[in-house]
Amino acid sequence: MKLTVQLYTVRDALAKDIPGTLKAIAEAGLKNVEPAGVGLDQVETYVAALAENGLAASGAHFGIEMIETDFDGFVAAAKALGLSTVICPYISPDNFETVEATEAFAVRLTAAAEKVKSAGFQYLYHNHDFEMKVIDGKTGLERLLELIPASLLNLEVDLAWVQIGGGDPVEFLKKHADRIKMVHLKDFDPTKTPRWTVAGEGVVDYPAVIAVCKELGIAYGAVELDESPIDAVEAVVASAKYFFANGVEA
Repeated sequence: MKLTVQLYTVRDALAKDIPGTLKAIAEAGLKNVEPAGVGLDQVETYVAALAENGLAASGAHFGIEMIETDFDGFVAAAKALGLSTVICPYISPDNFETVEATEAFAVRLTAAAEKVKSAGFQYLYHNHDFEMKVIDGKTGLERLLELIPASLLNLEVDLAWVQIGGGDPVEFLKKHADRIKMVHLKDFDPTKTPRWTVAGEGVVDYPAVIAVCKELGIAYGAVELDESPIDAVEAVVASAKYFFANGVEA
């Protein structure tokens, strides 16, 4: 498994200086990043900064709305960034409040997945905790996987959100091994504010997680903090150091 970083983590730094922020990430030994929220007017800047710093985009987060309303713009951006994988990053929790709501969302996501596949990209869904809610004996995420085939949609699993939602990250990885292509290596401590921590300082058992990810052949694991207790770039550097020391590849 190779290490990447979800750039949402350093969004404030990127808002001020895209090339400088990516340079700092590269200097930490990272070779991959996972962009999020890249505007069409920013694509050229990102492409140049990635190339200048020897970085590649392991995947990128694009909202389902962009795929639905500006598919040509989405395809142009994804191709310019050199992507093979795109990820649905977030959807309203309302879509998982009832079985019927999840079934309706699955229809919508299937339509988006078909468009993404037609453009030649792999499509992944990124979870939060609300998809882990059990309704009629199944979690919303399990129901989504039943409704949409692996030929159209697979997972980028956020392991911290799995645990926050009541699941066990290691067991989740094993149970859904055939559908998981990437993971988010986020750590947290529920006693702290913000709860997100530098990797290795929280409650997720990452040595066990990393061992299973390697066994399963997971392609990429992404450093991410939704909020950082320290400077976000420094948190990425410290987290990368932890993961490199625990056997994740650059």
